[in-house]
Amino acid sequence: MNISILLTQIGIIAALIITGIAIKREGFLSGFNVSNLTNILLYVVSPCLIINSFEMPFSTKYLNELLMIVIALVVFYVIEITVTDVLFHRVTSPKTQRVLKFASIYSNAGFMGLPLVQALFGSKGVFFASVSLAIYNIFNWTHGISLFQKQANRRDTLMKLVKNPNLWAVVVGLMIFIGNLTLPQPVNEFLKDISAINTPLAMFVVGASLIEVRFSKQTLNASLWLSLALRNLFFPVVMIILLKLLGVTGIGALATILMAACPTASLVVLFSVQYKSDTAQAIPLFGISTLGCLITLPLIYALI
Repeated sequence: MNISILLTQIGIIAALIITGIAIKREGFLSGFNVSNLTNILLYVVSPCLIINSFEMPFSTKYLNELLMIVIALVVFYVIEITVTDVLFHRVTSPKTQRVLKFASIYSNAGFMGLPLVQALFGSKGVFFASVSLAIYNIFNWTHGISLFQKQANRRDTLMKLVKNPNLWAVVVGLMIFIGNLTLPQPVNEFLKDISAINTPLAMFVVGASLIEVRFSKQTLNASLWLSLALRNLFFPVVMIILLKLLGVTGIGALATILMAACPTASLVVLFSVQYKSDTAQAIPLFGISTLGCLITLPLIYALI
């Protein structure tokens, strides 16, 4: 894929984000807030997109590639967790420390990665990106939530995983793929129609969320810039190296790297608010990382 195609898609995504900012600023979401849109994306649109992407002829080559990607992702998260534990252990405030760790490790793969991969590579790209999303959710709802909720109830954590529709969508999708099944035409069309709204709706959510970003001299500190460098640049390079070592190439590698190169997850803000952590640090981290990815994503792609 020519880098000009990537730049074009990033330009479209930037335009959609700006549109989301305008929608929020003009008050068009007053009766239908960002949380409502997020739930529609997570529980309706994204699962349909994932299931639809798995309807393709069975291939042992693709199945083996999926397994290699799973191995790379598990190693990737272990490296991220270890590096952030070492680099941020001297941050004196536990509330700030957990925000910095989470923001460095977890990308906005669902809201930015999946739409970008869909726009660039279509269903085949989403097929591989879905595995990234599944492993992301497993780590996020175990290690990620434990950063904020030290006494996390194991049963509650397990239930959140079990109830996550994206994980079930991957399971259903794998059954379709391995069984070499073909969905009825009306079902196929339904899934495609729902999937078509994924990219614009996800970018509207990101844009509307950026309205809340505020900057100050206190929040723009060395730890923040280190976290941004890890999330937007260093960790994506780690993923490139892992996939090369495992021999993963083509669309599978590109989709996985783009998912890993996305900006910090918007969940860092939601978790910070819910568990009374350092929201003053979380909000600019999310904002700067999101805006910065418009530059860092092409840089990462140029390294591949």
